[in-house]
Amino acid sequence: MDIKIILSIVGALISLMAVLLIYNARNIVKERFSFGDQNSGTLAVKIVGLILFFLGMLIIFYNLT
Repeated sequence: MDIKIILSIVGALISLMAVLLIYNARNIVKERFSFGDQNSGTLAVKIVGLILFFLGMLIIFYNLT
């Protein structure tokens, strides 16, 4: 029973980090990377955030079933 609670919390934290990554993608690219084109860097960060969000949601979904 404890492992389900831990996995739910881990999945929720991964999803939360992904949402923050998507929301702050432009600022992250400005501060951390020196890409010539900020649009492509922002797109890459948002895609990574989307993948992390799906991963977190899959962990929660398969943990609850």
